[in-house]
Amino acid sequence: MRATARLTGGYLTEYARRPVNLALLVLVPLVFVILAAGSLTDFASIVGGVADPGQLAAPTAGWAAAFLAGVAGFFHVLGSRDTDRRLANAGMGAWRVTFARLVSGLGLALLAAAAAIVALAIRTGLPDPTRTIVGTVLTAVIYLGIGIAIGAVVRNEVNGSLIVIFIWMLDVFLGPAMAGGTVALNRVFPSHFVTLYVLNKPSGYAGPLGDLGWALVWTFGALIVATLIFASATATRRKLTRGIGAPGSVRGRVRAGLRYGLRDNRRNIALWVLLVVLPVFFISLSFYITPDDPAPVELVIRGITQIKVLSMINVHGAIMVPITIAFLAGLTGMFVVQGSLQADARLALAGFRPREILASRLGVIALAGLLTTVVSLAITAIDFAPESWLWFAVGNGLVAATYGMVGVVVGALFGRVGGLYLMFLLPFIDVGIAQNIMFSAAPPAWGAALPARGAVQVLIDGAFTPTFDRFGGLLLAVGWLIVLTAVASEIVRRIAEPKRA
Repeated sequence: MRATARLTGGYLTEYARRPVNLALLVLVPLVFVILAAGSLTDFASIVGGVADPGQLAAPTAGWAAAFLAGVAGFFHVLGSRDTDRRLANAGMGAWRVTFARLVSGLGLALLAAAAAIVALAIRTGLPDPTRTIVGTVLTAVIYLGIGIAIGAVVRNEVNGSLIVIFIWMLDVFLGPAMAGGTVALNRVFPSHFVTLYVLNKPSGYAGPLGDLGWALVWTFGALIVATLIFASATATRRKLTRGIGAPGSVRGRVRAGLRYGLRDNRRNIALWVLLVVLPVFFISLSFYITPDDPAPVELVIRGITQIKVLSMINVHGAIMVPITIAFLAGLTGMFVVQGSLQADARLALAGFRPREILASRLGVIALAGLLTTVVSLAITAIDFAPESWLWFAVGNGLVAATYGMVGVVVGALFGRVGGLYLMFLLPFIDVGIAQNIMFSAAPPAWGAALPARGAVQVLIDGAFTPTFDRFGGLLLAVGWLIVLTAVASEIVRRIAEPKRA
């Protein structure tokens, strides 16, 4: 038992050696809940089935804690898989290693849950403290189990982390707070019964166990499944395989780098599925779950600022496009650069210049952003026709390009885990709240300092006005893109150049 306790402490110490990740595990739920609780409550009150604002805000703590616990659990086991196997084979045993890894993961999940609960108490208070605290902890533990289970069987960090994110998104946006209780499919999602318990909204179909009983079944079930999968994987030896890159002339090297970059990222199946499936899911859903209520929006028409009353369906559908694009483009930018660090080093040794490596990587990011933008616009066209397709497409394209560069910068500064935490937070805070016209006629003034302000002004103008008047927004968007691209270029140059010596 003493050896297991030392091993658990060692795992927590190992995580604490990355102080940025530990700090973000606390700061991200604080920022997310404090900034997002109000907007998510407004959104859920529009499309959900609960009218009490205090109740509607309560699940946001669980959502933040769940995302962070799931991602933390995944990377907590993925990066140490070989070390854990060696410990198990050296005499510790698979079950002892599993127990230590699970307990240390629970410590991280509880830390994220505590930060989220404190943030909710600061933001809206805790109208029902027992339900809120219990529900937040249970949701975090469920997603910890999901993250550990996925980390034990999925070797690719991009695919695994995106699977966790995709499960979380389906769970939250089809859950009883967001979609109401009418979607039968959402009953099989992990936090369904926990959310009903937190909302104090009895399901009517939980049977003798009740909603809390089923929430506990999900919690202990997730931990048991994660334990069995992780123990089995820890007791099994596997070999790692790696690929290599290729040479050429200036133009040929760029083409070769782009070709091998695409080939390498083609293995990230979850990323490409997400780039196509997520726009189809979220944009279509935004049109179908939003009531046809009037929404006042501040627009500039022929140089005159005026308030125009639009359908809430169209407003929500239009703003969901850049939210989806920003999130996916940011993730792509982060993963493409972070996932190719070793390949870039080999390309530099083979004679590739930093600008050639940059062109190759930016080419992959641009293709991914283009794919997401085209799919998003095609899905939007089914339910909504903007006044100007040109400017609506230009605005969304600028969002994709801008957040692709944001992803490069964030990934380089904060690494894979910290970068993933921030790329969960930044697009939502920027596009989803600071530029959102859904909850008020004009977005908040503080959003002018964030990257998507100009691009969203362009696409909103293209969506709802017959003439283009947002030249200032266009210049602002281009300015952000130039600055971020310059920073990303310098980052790639620093990544590549030292390896050339």
